[in-house]
Amino acid sequence: MLPQKILQNKLLWLFSGTSDGNQIARELISRNYHLRVFVATQYGRKVATKILPREVIETGRINDDEIFARAKLESPSQVIDATHPFASEISENLMIFCRTCRVPYIRYERPEGTVKGKNICFVNNIERAAEKAKTLGKNILLTLGSKNIDPFLSHDFQGRVHIRMLPDPQLIDHLLSKGVSPDKIIAVQGPFSTSMNQAMMDDYSIDCLVTKSSGKEGGVPQKIDAAKKLRVSVVVVKRPNMNYPILFSDKNEVIKYLNDS
Repeated sequence: MLPQKILQNKLLWLFSGTSDGNQIARELISRNYHLRVFVATQYGRKVATKILPREVIETGRINDDEIFARAKLESPSQVIDATHPFASEISENLMIFCRTCRVPYIRYERPEGTVKGKNICFVNNIERAAEKAKTLGKNILLTLGSKNIDPFLSHDFQGRVHIRMLPDPQLIDHLLSKGVSPDKIIAVQGPFSTSMNQAMMDDYSIDCLVTKSSGKEGGVPQKIDAAKKLRVSVVVVKRPNMNYPILFSDKNEVIKYLNDS
């Protein structure tokens, strides 16, 4: 491991969009790394501050121009991208920044796991998920969050879709502004047990579940198990096909790589 003085002088940027990212940040801070942690929303900040010092956290979505502008104020020695597997836009922007400025880029992505069974359909994007779900279910449970779900807000889905999402007031207001009825929004923090998923699906008479392939940490196994018990059809949106220069799916491997670099 590098001497403490060197670690304190090397600024790392860590972009966190998951509990995994926050855990990596906490471990790095405990090892005396000089860290700046970026989270997109106030809700994300609230979650992060439960285990991280407030002063290291920056809040707000940051676009490609803002990344370069921020680097002029405090240039990072390395960038750790621990955002959600489906947050492809920020990952693309960070890779462009790192290539342009010759800053090492490190991607941590939670393990995907294996999803298999009857009545499970895999699709490449949200649009295809909507096309498939339209034919599979009368009452549809979306567990995709609140972003990029416009295909499910068309007239064809009116009254048929329940949206399970984080209890973030900004995100809830966003859905309400799009005309989503309050009784169709299930704002609750996950992940959930199989029995809790089963109870929700049963209570809302769900016959089609739509989820992302976000792995164990995203509660996918429990969703699938509940759907199987109730013979509910499942549509799984596959992860974006990204060409990461360095990729880890083990938090400890990220720490080891940083220690060795």
